[in-house]
Amino acid sequence: MKKGLIWILPGLTVLIADRVVKIITEGMYMNLIPGVIAIHSARNTGMALGLFQGNALMILAVGAILACGCVMILRKMHLAGLAPLSLSLMAGGAIGNAADRLIFGYVLDMFEFLFIDFYIFNVADVGVVCGAILCGYSLIFRPQDWREK
Repeated sequence: MKKGLIWILPGLTVLIADRVVKIITEGMYMNLIPGVIAIHSARNTGMALGLFQGNALMILAVGAILACGCVMILRKMHLAGLAPLSLSLMAGGAIGNAADRLIFGYVLDMFEFLFIDFYIFNVADVGVVCGAILCGYSLIFRPQDWREK
């Protein structure tokens, strides 16, 4: 397999896992770990932290910009270390949520922390957040991993 194609796999894994979990958990409420985390199926017309609630066009634009930016960087730069992994995770999550918005008009969220007052989230959200954390770490502590071709 071409080296560059390997970096598509993390994002593709996030995309597939997100879709599968959304299908399995739709309409469900179940305590996974009592007092800690539950499956609580909820339709979300906003984005992270409740931003742009009900403004699907703005949300799609933000998601498209994020996904396209990640793909462009993956193609235009020679990346090493955590850099390609971080971009792949962010792109997979952004594409997963954008697809839901285009198809259904909302995103299905399902994971709810019970011990704190926090937003319900999904697998795609986890991909975006983990990718962003890895990207930030890589940019700050491993700038040599980001070189133009």
